[in-house]
Amino acid sequence: MTKPNAHSTVFTTNKSQAVRLPKAVALPNSVKRVEIVKVGQARLIVPAGMSWDTFFDGAKVSDDFMTSRAQPAAQAREDL
Repeated sequence: MTKPNAHSTVFTTNKSQAVRLPKAVALPNSVKRVEIVKVGQARLIVPAGMSWDTFFDGAKVSDDFMTSRAQPAAQAREDL
């Protein structure tokens, strides 16, 4: 698990849970709607419609990644 960037508390308002985001991890002022993804015990909050953008902005591989891959010959298999 990664080290947290900030800590906050969970509170209830109007029968819904809420979390106040500290300034260090606040979303930009332009974000008005978010998507919440449940991942085990974690909750991932991303601007609405941006979850795939974040994925593709993530880690990259080098240009020579798998340029020569040891691939066995195709197997002859019975049709289904």
